[in-house]
Amino acid sequence: MLKQSILMLALAALFFAGCDEPDKADAPETPTAQVAPSAPDTSDSAPVPPIEEPGAKHVNVTPPSVTEKNPAASSVASKDVPMSTGDVQFSLKFLSWNVESEGSDPDTIVKELGELGRYDVIALTEVLPTAATDFCSAFGDDYNYLMSETGRSDRLMLIYNKQTLSFVRQFELHDINYKSRYRSPLVGHFKDLLSGKEILVMVNHLARGKAEMRQMQATKLVEWARDQTMPVVALGDYNFDYEFATRKGNEAFRLFMKDSIWKWIEPIELIDTNWYDDPRQPDGKDDYPGSMLDFGFVAGPAKDWTTSCKVIVREGDFPDDEKTSDHRPFEVIVSGK
Repeated sequence: MLKQSILMLALAALFFAGCDEPDKADAPETPTAQVAPSAPDTSDSAPVPPIEEPGAKHVNVTPPSVTEKNPAASSVASKDVPMSTGDVQFSLKFLSWNVESEGSDPDTIVKELGELGRYDVIALTEVLPTAATDFCSAFGDDYNYLMSETGRSDRLMLIYNKQTLSFVRQFELHDINYKSRYRSPLVGHFKDLLSGKEILVMVNHLARGKAEMRQMQATKLVEWARDQTMPVVALGDYNFDYEFATRKGNEAFRLFMKDSIWKWIEPIELIDTNWYDDPRQPDGKDDYPGSMLDFGFVAGPAKDWTTSCKVIVREGDFPDDEKTSDHRPFEVIVSGK
């Protein structure tokens, strides 16, 4: 009997030792996420096909560090740029200033530039080539610059913020520069890193001494802008002699505004932008009170943007002296989608 009981217990132990847990129903397989095809590479390292502009010399640059005229500056860091920009709000802030090349002290201008604050683009006219790097450094390491090849000691310059804008290319409109005797408009093509919006920024300094030359330049700038499909912001010293009392400029201004191809970003308050006292008959007074030479304009799709402009008045800026510029800077803000 005892043997039978032991045998029965052994058989039971063998039975339970050989039993697995009941099979569990297989869990549903987690669906594999579908990976969309990669978007085309739109980084700055990808070659940018040149856009031909009549009469202009183009510099197609890849990467930006190769083409920007500041060898000491680092290349633009790669950033993700949205492919779709239709619903992305953007705002860009510009400064424009004629710094009077040989009529001012570069060290003084550097100090004053640094005091004006941060901008996305700074457009300078009458720039000494030897002062360009110092002018750019006034804004810190986040900035780089482009400089015109024409103009001798009165160059054109665009300083831009690498943290907000990606540099695409630069070119000059040499067709507007009669026999290379004047300054060819300098154009920078940039992409806003937040919205992906692409924009052309132009800086100009039109002829002063010859009215016919200035009128030709104004007409050709209208012809160029008429063909642009990209937004254009144009800044600089246009020598349009706009008088506040009559609200009229010279003939070049009339030609430039013809057909409304360009839209003037009129300042919130009309303030003199230039001081001139003829050194042959100095009397300590401005020879052209109540007028302005410096302007900001938009063309193409930028005409639909929200824009504003103000002339920056600093204590003691006019009359100028041997260290300061005879022009006031002005600020432009554009925004849109």
